[in-house]
Amino acid sequence: MKTTKFIKLTMMVLVLITAAACSKDQEDDDDEEWVRGVDFDGLPRSGAASFTINEDVYLTTGYGTSSTRFKDTWVYDINSATWMEKANFPGEARNNAVAFTLNGKGYVGLGTNGTKMFKDFYVYDPQQDSWSPIADFPGVARYGAVSFVINGVAYVGCGQDVDAQDYNDVYTYSPSSDSWTKVNSTPEKRSFAFSFVINNVAYLGGGTNNNAYVSSFYAFDGQNWSTKEPLSGRTDDYTYDLRRNYPAVFVIGNYGFITGGTNSSTLSSTWRYDPSVDYWIEHDDFTINGASSRQQAVGFSSNGVGYVVGGRSGSTPFDDIWKFTPDLSKHPNE
Repeated sequence: MKTTKFIKLTMMVLVLITAAACSKDQEDDDDEEWVRGVDFDGLPRSGAASFTINEDVYLTTGYGTSSTRFKDTWVYDINSATWMEKANFPGEARNNAVAFTLNGKGYVGLGTNGTKMFKDFYVYDPQQDSWSPIADFPGVARYGAVSFVINGVAYVGCGQDVDAQDYNDVYTYSPSSDSWTKVNSTPEKRSFAFSFVINNVAYLGGGTNNNAYVSSFYAFDGQNWSTKEPLSGRTDDYTYDLRRNYPAVFVIGNYGFITGGTNSSTLSSTWRYDPSVDYWIEHDDFTINGASSRQQAVGFSSNGVGYVVGGRSGSTPFDDIWKFTPDLSKHPNE
């Protein structure tokens, strides 16, 4: 009888220990800022173009192994974590195009096929699942440009041409007149930069100019460019360097995030920008939970979660998805 009671007591202790261990594992998982999502259904690629319509994220073009370029288009349903193939991009296959969303439609243009630069642009109608050409970009054909939307106006600029010349010209596009208009250029030429929009203010940083990594960082309100704290320097606590090409970018709440990219080598650091204090805060490294360092990945966000899709390291393209939930208590503003 005593033996039976002892066995039962031992089993209860083991159950409690196991439950506590499982609970601890769950807590550890919850503490991870980066977790893996469902893989992209298409072929691995980097340099893809992406735009968001409502809660659907569209991904098109890009290049894969042996520099193969793509024209296929996919839509990602965030709620069900599923991909569905849509109508192919109608232009020539390419990588490092730009994309933006206006009035419930997606726009994609520019880019390169490795030997030729493009200036053509197309609009995608999700209701019809169809693409149509629009007026060509008026500047020099290029790739590695940036695009963003402020107060319902789309802007496209910067980038590099076939002769490796960098640009700082910026143009707006009007769907009603199917026309482009030149606006104030950025203060500094750059290619392969990043941009994001917070409260209808665009922020532009990174990239290269004359083969040198650019540290300047600017804000743009649709009319004027203003200088912000540079991407490299020193604070009271540490020396920092956020200069890079091709990071994945997304916005969560009132913060902009960049992760990965390249600066002499492929990067995996993740940083948050707080425009209220013009300050960057470092978050968990992109590789903390098993991801590979990468550049030229697609970034987007939904419901407080950032997503990174694809990208490449060296000659290896990726098709995995990683989800980022910022822990502001673990990484507070200093």
